[in-house]
Amino acid sequence: YDMIKFSINIHRGCFGGCAFCTISAHQGKFIVSRSKESILKEVKEVIQLPDFKGYLSDLGGPSANMYQMKGKDEAICKKCKRPSCIHPKVCPNLNTDHRPLLDIYHAVDALPGIKKSFIGSGVRYDLLLHQSKDEAINRSTAEYTRELIVNHVSGRLKVAPEHTSNRVLSVMRKPSFEQFETFKKIFDRINREENLRQQLIPYFISSHPGCNEEDMAELAVITKRLDFHLEQVQDFTPTPMTVATEAWYSGFHPYTLEPIFSAKTQREKLAQRQFFFWYKPEERKNIINELRRIGRSDLIDKLYGKKR
Repeated sequence: YDMIKFSINIHRGCFGGCAFCTISAHQGKFIVSRSKESILKEVKEVIQLPDFKGYLSDLGGPSANMYQMKGKDEAICKKCKRPSCIHPKVCPNLNTDHRPLLDIYHAVDALPGIKKSFIGSGVRYDLLLHQSKDEAINRSTAEYTRELIVNHVSGRLKVAPEHTSNRVLSVMRKPSFEQFETFKKIFDRINREENLRQQLIPYFISSHPGCNEEDMAELAVITKRLDFHLEQVQDFTPTPMTVATEAWYSGFHPYTLEPIFSAKTQREKLAQRQFFFWYKPEERKNIINELRRIGRSDLIDKLYGKKR
């Protein structure tokens, strides 16, 4: 309770359709947004709590930036069978306008008693990078991106690329890793322009169906190049009602019926997970041995240099 005591949930649902996530199954694919009046009423109630110091820990939902987003023509949405509105690319019928969300941020921040409202929910950077045919929407997205980074980050902004391999990301129904790198450049540029020293914190998953040790080894090299020492990581956990769990259990992708590898034994899972922590001295020997075993000795120098 203490973690969410000063947070405000402004919408339910998620149209991301990630293969490993159950949110769309139990909250729905269509976004249900609270009214501005309802949100402000709850914020005013939080302000009255005796131990509130003026800082909201989150104004968000399952994803931070889907508030009031829906199909331009909802009749099309009712017939649509796509599990995701943004993968493999953003649906042209999706309204990606960030102005309603900006309005919420500005209204909350204007309330007496609010010093700062932070965004703790994960941000969908693919929505921030999407170029609409409507230039007004593109301007709102650029404005939202700067507003988020400058005024609503508590030092660390959470995003979830989940992997670096585009093949694995396709199975996950996540955007390409190049999009994450593009967003990182924008994040770093705005921090330089505003003289801020904030961190981008990426989340990654190991042992997802379709992922093997070589994919994880390459993830280690790429995240080292980007100067990340990963902390927010997890092993894939099978959960009911997800495509990824069906693939994990059956050994076949349910859409293509092609065989798909999943790490299941403790040894297989640890062999993948260790690559997250290439920077830890206690992992170095095992990682070097594993790279030799899988025939990727070429990556040893990239991780540890020629003098090791």
